[in-house]
Amino acid sequence: MKDFPAQYDLQDEDVLYFPHIPKTAGMTFRTILEDQFHNDDVCPATLNAQLKDYSQADYEKYRLFRGHINYVDIPQILSHKHLLLVTVLREPVARVISHYEYIRRMPGDPHYDMVKDMTLEEFAQGMPVGRLGKNVQTYYIAKLAQFDLNHLSPDEVFDLAKKQLDRLAFVGILERFQDSLFLLSYIFGWKPIINTRRENAAKDKKSKEEIPPSTIELIKQNSLLDIDLYQYAKELFETRFAEMQRDLLTKYGAFTHPQTVKEPMSSQVTQELLERHAEQRFLNLNPDISNSLSYDFVEPLRGTGWHRRESLNDRSGYRWIGPETSATLDFPVASDEDVIIEIKTICNYATTPDVAASLTLDVNGHPVQLEILYSDRGSSVRWFRAIVPKVALDNGRVFSRLTFRVNRVVSFTEVNPLNPDPRVVGIAVNSLKIFPVHAAKTESAALSVFELKSWRDVATFLEKHLGPGDKIAAPLVFQLKLPNEVLDYQTAFLSKVDFQWLILYKGTIENLNPILFNLLIHRFSPVFADGNFVVFTRQKQLPKLSFLALHVRALYEDRIKVPIKLYIIRQLKQIKSLFVRRSKQAETD
Repeated sequence: MKDFPAQYDLQDEDVLYFPHIPKTAGMTFRTILEDQFHNDDVCPATLNAQLKDYSQADYEKYRLFRGHINYVDIPQILSHKHLLLVTVLREPVARVISHYEYIRRMPGDPHYDMVKDMTLEEFAQGMPVGRLGKNVQTYYIAKLAQFDLNHLSPDEVFDLAKKQLDRLAFVGILERFQDSLFLLSYIFGWKPIINTRRENAAKDKKSKEEIPPSTIELIKQNSLLDIDLYQYAKELFETRFAEMQRDLLTKYGAFTHPQTVKEPMSSQVTQELLERHAEQRFLNLNPDISNSLSYDFVEPLRGTGWHRRESLNDRSGYRWIGPETSATLDFPVASDEDVIIEIKTICNYATTPDVAASLTLDVNGHPVQLEILYSDRGSSVRWFRAIVPKVALDNGRVFSRLTFRVNRVVSFTEVNPLNPDPRVVGIAVNSLKIFPVHAAKTESAALSVFELKSWRDVATFLEKHLGPGDKIAAPLVFQLKLPNEVLDYQTAFLSKVDFQWLILYKGTIENLNPILFNLLIHRFSPVFADGNFVVFTRQKQLPKLSFLALHVRALYEDRIKVPIKLYIIRQLKQIKSLFVRRSKQAETD
């Protein structure tokens, strides 16, 4: 790290390589690195065996390699690329103990049979040098400089590893993991990374105090190279971290707490100054900021409070809010008018209904009203829309911050006891789009639903029969296609608006039973129906469909017979309760 620039902007020809040393928070660090790259740029392989079938052409496609792949000579394979190496080291004694415990609780580990009956002492001294128990970190780092270490003495391997640390783009220290992420963010100009994840972490750990001093001493004697290398890495890190803080203080200290900011800075102040630093680095590379953008979670993450990225079959990505109840995204948006934000959520069936319905949004601290454009029960999708006033965007910063909140987070097992995923989550967000209000009917991502024939047919039918002043109750996405005023179902019924048409989408996630009862009460008649929609109206001139027609009858049969049965049961219970009370009263009298 000593020989690498203090700040560096990644170039197209750069490839980042993170060789994951066992039990150094590598699983967590791996997902953090993935956050900074487009999903297509990340090599899927994370184990040596997974790389065996890769061709040279396969290697050429990726800009991030990470995982337990140190027995594949990545530096040689990508020798014509500009390879940037990053790593995290851990206090050696703690690393050995953690590795030993990990193997013994994981029957699927390739070393399980060999280690399961070993004592910690046997593990520390009985393993071959550079494998499992002995000086693992030194040999991992040295292999980055020279793949074959078989003919080198331990001292030669150590010297090689030490020189390689000087050349690395970044060396983090597990015991200062958050500070390490701050330094990583500073080097590459990324939004300050705040760690909220603990991937693959043990639930119960033995502390050093629980282990006999003689065992600790034995581990130390078998980890002398790692201890010296770790000490050297700490010195490199502390020097670079102090230089970073001084630079941030000089450039941006006047913007925040100018009277109180001094070295060493708190994590909160460091984060605030790194936000300024990341904005300036972004602006240096992107001087022109647009009034619109589209974002899918396959793209690099500029935000906090999200779980790791996941992928769908259509190659789009998504992330769950969690483990806390709020998450943020930062976007560069410059507009001289109000803008619309559209948000697509998915997997609504995988969380509880109250959580799925609780999403709220703030823009730069200004609450904005979310409304549902449409929802689909089959694909478990909801499209939300918010109109953001220009004043909410005028925060004097390069980025506007979107803050998503839910009422609570739930475990997957709360919804499905068979789901082994231990995470707690809120809502899964797939994508969003921002554009000026005036462009709604051309830029909306929700227009894609009208690529489906049934949606087009309904819109065409309404366009043909609407009167000039007619109002329509429907999924709000029809505002994008119809010239007349479109109200959502709740507004139409609760506000007592006089509306003449109702488009009922059978696939909506929202509860339709109150709507169906209201339609009967207000004397609406069906005039159009297919497998997905029924259109109702109070207009007299159109031929009406029978409520027994196939596509109309199915709607009521599926949704009303159960509520009516429940209603009758409730009425009978009330009658019974009244009878019991009167009987007791008669006995008293």
